[in-house]
Amino acid sequence: MRSLLVLLATLLVLGTAADGPAVPIPVVTLAAPPMGVNNWNATGCTDAFDEDWVHAQADALVATGLRDRGYRYVNLDDCWAAPRRDASGRLVGDPVRFPHGIAALADYVHARGLRLGLYTSAGTATCDPRGFPASLGHETADAASFAAWGVDYVKEDDCSTAGTDAIARYTAMATALRATGRPIVFAVCDKGNSAPWRWAAGIAQVWRTTHDVADDWDSVADIVRLTTAVPYARGNDPDMLEVGNPGLTPTEQATQMAVWSMLAAPLLIGTDVAAAARDDPAALTLLDNPGLVAIDQDPAWRAPVVTWTGDRLVLRRPLADGRTAVSVTALGDGPVEVPSGVAGRDVVAGGEVVPGDPVPAHGTVVVVS
Repeated sequence: MRSLLVLLATLLVLGTAADGPAVPIPVVTLAAPPMGVNNWNATGCTDAFDEDWVHAQADALVATGLRDRGYRYVNLDDCWAAPRRDASGRLVGDPVRFPHGIAALADYVHARGLRLGLYTSAGTATCDPRGFPASLGHETADAASFAAWGVDYVKEDDCSTAGTDAIARYTAMATALRATGRPIVFAVCDKGNSAPWRWAAGIAQVWRTTHDVADDWDSVADIVRLTTAVPYARGNDPDMLEVGNPGLTPTEQATQMAVWSMLAAPLLIGTDVAAAARDDPAALTLLDNPGLVAIDQDPAWRAPVVTWTGDRLVLRRPLADGRTAVSVTALGDGPVEVPSGVAGRDVVAGGEVVPGDPVPAHGTVVVVS
């Protein structure tokens, strides 16, 4: 039955893609940045990444209340696919990692009020050194498979691109996804190399602004500097959260969560949520911070005003209710002072903030007034 659905979806794409506009309108219009979990920073391509792990994440999002806070996407990154396409040239899930198939996984996730995301690359192979099959030249068939399986989010990376034009190759996948008729969030992941904030809004909902994040402060700080230097656009994505992973201190984790929220960035958890529910209540509390999530998801989705003074970053973001969220970050290795005019209760850690207060190295305070 699933094979028949894939065939029907393929025929739908073939029958409609030629009639679509040269620059397609996105299937999905997001009201706020997407939130969820992605396995990569937690498991990579290790044996830990399998059906049971994904089930555990879905169950944990529900049990912890994170789903109800807005974390709805369960996204599978590289290595979910079998090493080879099937005899018909279609992608298939790795039969060892996902013995019941991707469609069954989507059913499991959907039954819990969540959405499923998958990874591919706009090249001949994915980014893992083993080079799993990717979507360059297979956009129509792969989009049809994604739609037939019930996928809700597709992240397309940029490895093994054979020198093709970035806009052309991402537009090919966007066109194929649109033609399926299924509303699928499309995430362009070319690490900001083609300045997607200038063009991707015509075909995608999310686009990466920088290199991949790593579980260390230097990586997070560099991404903050790079992302605040590019023109703001709805859909700018500075990559996943490292909250709950061991490479950042609690202060640094809070800064990443706070700055990502102030930037209205996607909040994609990059840790094992099920393990955090057992062993790291502080990480769960931070991810569940209602004030920070509300800033990130604010329906006005306005651009922040960025002000740098040395290593002090101040972000000011007007909110839909007329108030303004202001964050002060000490991005360097020394403290900074809260500037004049910034006062209120700290959304990050509680307590009152007044001008002249020190913000510790790598720390952030956020007030709304």
